[in-house]
Amino acid sequence: MEKNTLKKVQEKIKSKDVFIGLNSTLRAFKDGNLSMIVYASNISEDMLKTIDGLDIEKFDYPGDSEALSIACGKSFNITVLGIKK
Repeated sequence: MEKNTLKKVQEKIKSKDVFIGLNSTLRAFKDGNLSMIVYASNISEDMLKTIDGLDIEKFDYPGDSEALSIACGKSFNITVLGIKK
């Protein structure tokens, strides 16, 4: 199942169907535009507590924030991203 989820996440990143960052992801969650939250393995405890309280599917990306940013094609670290519905 994790391989399927990782593949789905990678496809969404390539198609730019993502919200990058905790604040954008939380806004999208409030608006009902989110299907999943993806977070890097080196997420801070505070950020993890914030997203743990949300009733939505979550995926622990197998790399750190630098690896997640590379997967997104960005030049800055990404710790949290949201997948659009």
